Parts: sequence; structure tokens; C-alpha cells
Amino acid sequence: MLNYLREYEAEYKRLGAQGFVRAYPWPVLVVTGIGGEVQDGNLSRSGTMTAVGGDYVEECALAGRVFPVVKGRNSAPGPVTIGRCADNDLVIPEYTMSKKHCILALVDGEYRLTDLGTRNGTRVNDVMLTALRPHRLQGEERLRMGRLALVFHLPSGFGEFFQRRA
Repeated sequence: MLNYLREYEAEYKRLGAQGFVRAYPWPVLVVTGIGGEVQDGNLSRSGTMTAVGGDYVEECALAGRVFPVVKGRNSAPGPVTIGRCADNDLVIPEYTMSKKHCILALVDGEYRLTDLGTRNGTRVNDVMLTALRPHRLQGEERLRMGRLALVFHLPSGFGEFFQRRA
């Protein structure tokens, strides 16, 4: 299983553009860093820290990590659940993300991201999502989940990302 951008880039070079999209036909979230600050004293009963937005992005241990947006093997049908706990389809180990942070669903050929009413929220291109209201993603959006900064790539867009880097 591939985990980091450099591993996917090597696969792209090995397989070529068309082979890469055939081998990896799902969207991905790529961690770009940490944004915002965590303020002292904002720990909720659930253990989630409150992150306050900032103008900077810091490097973090997860930077360059690629998370395929796919259902778990034994998961019930439906949207992909994203959060920090193991019962999600996509687990991102970041303490400012909620246990169940958001869902990503494929509806009528479109990907829709829905924040589940989280304490730290979900942002798309610096706009805070309204809880429980789906937001359409087209690819290449900058996301913020808690203090984690990510980019959403459609399968073809992920391949194009590597083509632009070449």
C-alpha cells in the first residue's frame, strides 16, 4: 500500500498517465501541512481541541501523506466517513479532527463533502462549511479539517498533478 506522495509519484512514472488512473481509480486527500493555532483551554469533553485559523501553514509529520477516499472492505454501503477514530472508512490521526469529522459521498456523478457538525469545522477554499449541508467538490480544492490542511484530487486530477510536476 502506498502512503506518501513520493511513492505515488514513482508509481506514476512507472505506469504512465493512463495506467496510473486505471490502477488508482479513486479520489485522494493529500496532506499539505498544519494551519492555524490550537488555543489553550479549548478542550471539549470529547477530547477535541479547538483550532483557531491562522495565515500560516506549518510542516507536520503527516505532510505529503496521501489518503485514498475509499470505503473499508467490510464497511456498509454509503458515503466514506472521515475522522480520527478507527471506525471511519478513512482514518486521519490528527487530534483536532473529530471522531467522526465529515463524509464524502458520490451523488449523481459528483463528490459532495459534508461536515458532521464538528467543533473545529471543515473549510473548502477557506470557506467554512455549514454543518450537515453537502458541498460539491470538483477537484483541486484546498480543505481544512481541524488544523489539518489538505488538497482534494479526483483520480484524473491526481495523475495530472504528477504530470505538471514532471
